[in-house]
Amino acid sequence: MNLCLFNEPALKKPGSLKSKNSKHLTFSFTCFLGVVQIMKKIIALAISAAFTAPAAFADVELGPFSIYGTAATAVEIISVDNNTGKPLLPTKDSQTRLMDQSSKLGFKAKYDLGDDFFALAQVESRFYLGNNGDNTDDKAEIGSRNTFVGIGSKQAGTLRLGRYDNAYKLSLKQIVPTLYGNLNEASATYGSKQILNRLGGRQGDMIAYESPDLMGFSGNLSYNFGKDSTNSISAGSAGAPSNTVATDLMGQTAIGIAYKHSMFNVGFGYTTISNAAWKLDGSSGASAKNLAGSQKLDAYQFGGQVNYMDFSAGAIFERTSSSLSGLTAGNFDQHQNVFGLIGGYKKDALEIQVQYAKASDVDGSTLADTGGQQASISVGYNLHKYVQAVASFTKVDNDRNANFTSASGFGLDKGNGMSQFALGLVGKF
Repeated sequence: MNLCLFNEPALKKPGSLKSKNSKHLTFSFTCFLGVVQIMKKIIALAISAAFTAPAAFADVELGPFSIYGTAATAVEIISVDNNTGKPLLPTKDSQTRLMDQSSKLGFKAKYDLGDDFFALAQVESRFYLGNNGDNTDDKAEIGSRNTFVGIGSKQAGTLRLGRYDNAYKLSLKQIVPTLYGNLNEASATYGSKQILNRLGGRQGDMIAYESPDLMGFSGNLSYNFGKDSTNSISAGSAGAPSNTVATDLMGQTAIGIAYKHSMFNVGFGYTTISNAAWKLDGSSGASAKNLAGSQKLDAYQFGGQVNYMDFSAGAIFERTSSSLSGLTAGNFDQHQNVFGLIGGYKKDALEIQVQYAKASDVDGSTLADTGGQQASISVGYNLHKYVQAVASFTKVDNDRNANFTSASGFGLDKGNGMSQFALGLVGKF
């Protein structure tokens, strides 16, 4: 390689230093000009790269390793409908707040093992851009979202071990993908305290299998080993916690099957939780508990979505059932039906979603007015390939003995409703 450097005998000039057989390193002026031209090109390329950095760093990849994430927040203006006539706590009264909309940061890697097999590793964490003044330091944990190791192939499917969405939640994505991919949390209708898919969720101690696509058919299967909760409701009076260690783990099995066509999706999901029951009329936001006696808790859902040009429309039906033949904890055999509707439009930078979900009264309950409904419209507009502005309006109406809420988590007393307007930004990388 010619670096424009060469050895030449020393020139003998008056006043010059003389050294017998000495050689001096000489840099030619012609090569100096060449180096200058090369440096100018390097500087020009660096400046060009700096101005195109947003696109270049939108999905940072280093071999099989990549970094990704979403930063999302919104100002929510909430007007509470106080139907109880009772004074409200400041945290449950009308207010304006800044609320995070599920911001996340993830690291993932995929390795080629040969013979069409691959290995996966992922660490995904939650962080908060606003949370209504709550202390979130203890909530933004590393690996708090989908975090797992896995192995798979295109022919055999993928097996994941760790923290992951159960198959019942993922079946909602297969059945009505537009509803699953809501624009912000303020308009979402599914989750543990929402109307739809209350037994779906992200869980630790998970083994999850995802099948390959077989001529449009696909499936998911998951098993969560469950937890032995010290404060599980067991033999307490009127269902109150008795601080008795649960004798059985509350494992959860879930399955989802679906068929996808270019113009429609259809699917079915089922889940069951062992050693658990849930008094469905007790609280819309209650969770499964380990109780004394013979118990059962399960749910199923089915539906579909039609996709035509830039439009989509879908519907889903769900039934959640719980039963208990207990001792001092009481007896019940209850179920609740819910359904959801979704309409969507997406073209170029604009996206519009309209959602509606309704829960009927709980059958088998001695209480009346245990249902509720939610309607929302949301609009997203892409300011950039990776930046979106989102606005939504959501209306929640609860019957006298229900307290459903939207997925951004505003707490409502039983019987109360709300109107919720949200305006925010979403940045993806």
